[in-house]
Amino acid sequence: MAAGVGIAVLSGHGAAATSSGAPSRAAAQAIAYARAQLGKPYEWGGTGPYAFDCSGLAMEAYAHAGVGIARTSQDQWATEPHVSSPQPGDLAFFAGSDGTMTSPGHVGIVIGGGQMIEAYGTGYPIRVASYQRPDLVGFSQPWGA
Repeated sequence: MAAGVGIAVLSGHGAAATSSGAPSRAAAQAIAYARAQLGKPYEWGGTGPYAFDCSGLAMEAYAHAGVGIARTSQDQWATEPHVSSPQPGDLAFFAGSDGTMTSPGHVGIVIGGGQMIEAYGTGYPIRVASYQRPDLVGFSQPWGA
């Protein structure tokens, strides 16, 4: 088991959960990977290991958890199952540069408590931020597929 991933236990719903609060081992591993990137620089098109863009961070976090997801926020939104109640490990999507909700241009990894880890943009290091903002499109659950 990877460092910082919590021990798997059964939740009251019978689904695998972890002591870190993530609902699955894959979600916990993706969050742990994203946390390890905090403070690294944003780079458009970056997929690590030294810099990331938003969708590159999400893709790499899930790749390290053994879950393959698409490369761009638009494709991640189009291909992953949508959920209405976010859990740690879910992806939070935000309106694209065109200002519409149909083509999400930003994504973050939900960590709980209304917070996510994101690679926001040029000049901002990878950080923890709120996903409770007016341009929120919705959530997907790559670990549940």
